[in-house]
Formats: sequence, structure tokens, C-alpha cells
Amino acid sequence: MKNTQFRILALIAGILMSAVTFTACDKDDDKGDPPTIVSLTVANDNATATIAFSEVVYKADNQTGNLDKAAFTVTLAGGTATLADFTVTHTAGTNEVVIGLTLNGIANGSEVLTVKPSAANAVYNAKGAGIDAAQTATANLKDTGIIGKWQSSGVNMAPLLVAAGIDSIYAEFKGDNTYVVESFTPDGSKTTLVGTFTQQRAGVGNIWNITVNQSSPTSLVSVGIFEVSPLSPISMKYEIAQTEPAIAGVTPPTAAAGFGSTSGGAFGIWNIQTYLKIN
Repeated sequence: MKNTQFRILALIAGILMSAVTFTACDKDDDKGDPPTIVSLTVANDNATATIAFSEVVYKADNQTGNLDKAAFTVTLAGGTATLADFTVTHTAGTNEVVIGLTLNGIANGSEVLTVKPSAANAVYNAKGAGIDAAQTATANLKDTGIIGKWQSSGVNMAPLLVAAGIDSIYAEFKGDNTYVVESFTPDGSKTTLVGTFTQQRAGVGNIWNITVNQSSPTSLVSVGIFEVSPLSPISMKYEIAQTEPAIAGVTPPTAAAGFGSTSGGAFGIWNIQTYLKIN
């Protein structure tokens, strides 16, 4: 009888030990797989890049903390632009991180952006599993063309615009292909033009073609060319002419004919505008 009781107690003890062992093992494994980088997407204006993780992430292993600059290594190689600095914006418990990019020069689309964790465990998932330091994502910057903010005044103004009473212009061409142009007269009166645009490289040197579809204050279409110089300060030559409604005797400039080719060269340099980049 005593032997039987001993065997039962031993069996119970063995079961309890197995349960303890199993529980301990399960506790070690419940963090699951570490988070991974799923994608890296660059905005059309190259101002930001968005990292998407496989799951929600945190700075610490206890489900707290926004990821910050210390969590990442960001580099840029190739092309014509260089990386001056970057910022990190993230809300703890979300799976996306926005990298703000400060660039020197104008990107031509050949630049490769690389983002990776600064170290192992620089990023954690909700269960406390740290990211593998080998995780890496790359994406090319965009060939931005005219996208950005520009200003023109003084000697940079096209003589035709000066003759029309305009002494300065501020223009913003946005990554979503909309634009806002503000022109000012010497007395401070402002006219605001808004609409959409399309652009593409012309295949002639560094000249681009542009079509502007103005929606306000009146509807019209203008066609022209521009060329951005990456030298400091960054500048742009811009020549455009209205095509719809058509103006008698006016035809747009072409990349093949070059700057000064509005109406077959009839206007010479009078329709060429020079802008300086302000952002």
C-alpha cells in the first residue's frame, strides 16, 4: 500500500514538474517573431519616406515609447543629391514611421535611400521581441523636376511680366501635381493662380516639358519648358505660353528649339523667367 502511495505521489510530482517546465518554456517563446520592415516608400517631393513594419512597434520592450532618430541609420548613395539630415516621426503602437529628409542639391532619381535599425533591439513589437539588426529597406528618390517652392524678383523677372506690372512671383509646385502661384505688383496687390500640372523630361539635355492646367481665377492651359540647375543657389529657367484659349500669333517654346523659342523666337529672352529655389 505504501509503495502504491509513493508511486502515485511520484507520478503527481512528475506531472507538476512537467507542467512547470512546459510553462517556463512557453513563457520564453511567447514573444514570437521579431518585427520586420515590410516596405520603404518615398514621397513624390522627396521630403519624406515612410517605413511600414510587419506589426505595431515601440521604442521599449514594455509597449512604450515612440521610435526616434536614435533607432535608425539612414544613408543616401548615388545620384546628385546628398543627405544633410533626417528626422523621425512615430506614434507608439503603430506600424508606420515617417522619415523626414533634408537634402542638399536636386535629386535625379538615381539616389538610393537605405534605412535600417541602428542596432539589434532598436525596435520592439508588442510582445517585447526586438528587431534583427540585419533588417534593411531601400528605395530610390524621385526625379522631382519642378516640384518645390520657388521665388523670382528683380532682374530674374521675365521682361514680359515686368511690362505687365508684375515685380515678384512665389510659386509652389506640389508632389500631388497641384500648384499655387502668387504674383505681386509694386503696390503689393496679389493675384493667386491655382491648378494642376504634368511634367516629363524632354530628352534634350536637362530640359523638361511642362503643361499647366489653370483652374482659377480663370480656366486656361499653358505649355512650356523648364530647366533646373543644381548649382548653389539652385535656380530654374522657365518659359511657358498659353495655348487654350489660343492667342493669335503665340506658340509655346519647345525643348528642341530651346529657351527663347516662344512664337518661333519672336520674343527672344522676354518670356524667360528665372526662379530661385526656397525649399
